[in-house]
Amino acid sequence: MFLEIKNLKVTYKTVNGLSTVLNNFELPLNSGDIVSIVGESGSGKSTLGGAITRLLPPSGNESGEIIIDGKNILALNEMEMTGMRGTTIFMIFQNPLNSLNPVKTVGFQLSEAVKIRSERNNENLTEEQIKNEIISSLTSVRLPDPEQIMRRYPHELSGGQVQRVVISMALILKPKLLIADEPTTALDVTIQAQVINLLKELNKKIHMSIIFITHDLSLAYVISNKVMVMYAGRIMELNNTDDVVKKSMHPYTTALLKSVPVDYKGNSRLYYIPGAPPSFFNLPKGCKFNPRCDKVFEKCRVEEPTLLSLGSEGKVRCWLYE
Repeated sequence: MFLEIKNLKVTYKTVNGLSTVLNNFELPLNSGDIVSIVGESGSGKSTLGGAITRLLPPSGNESGEIIIDGKNILALNEMEMTGMRGTTIFMIFQNPLNSLNPVKTVGFQLSEAVKIRSERNNENLTEEQIKNEIISSLTSVRLPDPEQIMRRYPHELSGGQVQRVVISMALILKPKLLIADEPTTALDVTIQAQVINLLKELNKKIHMSIIFITHDLSLAYVISNKVMVMYAGRIMELNNTDDVVKKSMHPYTTALLKSVPVDYKGNSRLYYIPGAPPSFFNLPKGCKFNPRCDKVFEKCRVEEPTLLSLGSEGKVRCWLYE
């Protein structure tokens, strides 16, 4: 097991008091897995990514165990954690500008990434080799005129170009675990497909594990071998990708799939899930999805189900399977 999360609890201190987003959260991840995390905004997906990298905002607090490569990262000090970031864990954020220094050129920042990796791997690279590696990584993400891109500052690039620069940094560092939080949102469809193929290629070449956070179930289907559906900070369903998409178990997963406009004819109403995800300050009693569920019955309203294991891979949190 490459990544194992046990009893993870994440709370935020707010003006209205403590808000618990993740509670007793558990997740196993094998080396080389690509797991897509899907769910509506406010489900806790980005909080999970921030907890794994220990990059939560100052108001956030986490407890439990996050074991990566045999180390519980919640027990590491900040210097030790800094040593883990980059070559062990790398995160691509929704806003790529958060990942780059605005007063340093793209070339300088990518050269720093090459030097960090080469120092940790005892590689002796010349300046020419470093430059060639940077150009190669920028070319891989289909950026035109890499040498010109290297001389620019982040604010001189478009949002899509900045995102591809950050992805090229991941290509350079070759981390063991890549957490990609909506990495293709700012990209057009053609570049989006190229980036997805690049991530899959990295996964095969260096056996890199990937946690891919997305709202797009079609992207999850293309890139991942497992899908985890989150709602209100809880895992509602976890299974291999084909089973989640073709034989979904949880009513929430089924509703998300029905909301995808496949073969839309234009003369029918698009399906949508009524209501909105609950506030973490006012979670409903029982199953957290019960106010929006079309299969709800009395027990769902009074008692929350546990996450059940069904077969070798599948897990579901629903009273229909008790």
